[in-house]
Amino acid sequence: MSYYDHVVRKHNSLEKEVIQGYTSGSRSRGRQRRRWTDVISEWSGMTINDAARVTEHRAECREILRAANL
Repeated sequence: MSYYDHVVRKHNSLEKEVIQGYTSGSRSRGRQRRRWTDVISEWSGMTINDAARVTEHRAECREILRAANL
């Protein structure tokens, strides 16, 4: 989660585009794979958009990280 915080705060970053972006194409058959953003949402207890907004405020983000590590 701290790496997610670090990447989302960057401006004009390829890493940020990869994390928040989507690729074109179709899904493969079978069970859907878990995405990293799904895990972030599960650990933080908020939507991925809300988690991205919280990263703008480092103090709030640190509180969420501490709560997720418990």
